[in-house]
Amino acid sequence: MNTDVIILQGGRNRCTPTNWTGSGHWSSEARLYAPVAGGAWAAVDGHRQALHPAQLYFIPPHHRIEYGTRDEFVVDWLHFRPVSSLLDLGLSRVAAIQRLTNRWSPVTGALAQFFDQPGPALSCRVHALILEVLGEVLERNPYAPAGSERLFPALQFMDDHAMSPPDLSTIAGRVNLSSGHFHRLFRQTFRTTPFEYLLRRRMAKAHQLLLEGSKSVKEVSTACGYDDPYYFSRLFRQRRGASPRDVRLGKTSRRP
Repeated sequence: MNTDVIILQGGRNRCTPTNWTGSGHWSSEARLYAPVAGGAWAAVDGHRQALHPAQLYFIPPHHRIEYGTRDEFVVDWLHFRPVSSLLDLGLSRVAAIQRLTNRWSPVTGALAQFFDQPGPALSCRVHALILEVLGEVLERNPYAPAGSERLFPALQFMDDHAMSPPDLSTIAGRVNLSSGHFHRLFRQTFRTTPFEYLLRRRMAKAHQLLLEGSKSVKEVSTACGYDDPYYFSRLFRQRRGASPRDVRLGKTSRRP
């Protein structure tokens, strides 16, 4: 399985009660928080976790998250996305924030440097940090439930056609199941629906194209299978918390 990841943003932030608060917004990226000073909290689907220095916290993707602090809170952080759809699904099955002892403090303490002046040695260390964390998280939360192998051909078919999704019966036919049976089995296995899975892939691709900046918002909309760029823009903002135009122009703020 491909274990590559795309690192999206990160650094070191000084958070206060006024600039670091979020209530129930959808997060499509995986996150790492390494608190430096102060205290705060974060919650996944309503399950709250206190955030303390000397610890490292993994926040799984594709959940509703909340966060806040009563005082100043200093944190090293990064957001990333797996390249592999299977790894992305596996991480989305993690149902709670994972707390780890921060044995990588020399690396997490250099995240601001990594995003401002990346070098090959530090880049290798940051990627190694992410892979080590994912290995530990997946040992705690096995990502391949029993019977999931049967759905892998359908997953590959969905990935290959994510930008112009076929109907459910066509997808289900790849694994010789009825639409209803496939939908139930997919949801039971991966804790999401086929429609939601395809939407994730399309929004992730759109985000990547917008960050590259070579296509207009209308061209990105078309490339991701949306004929109406206004509908695409509304959907993207709902999912990503920023407009396609702002992402394309680099106007989104870096925040944990």
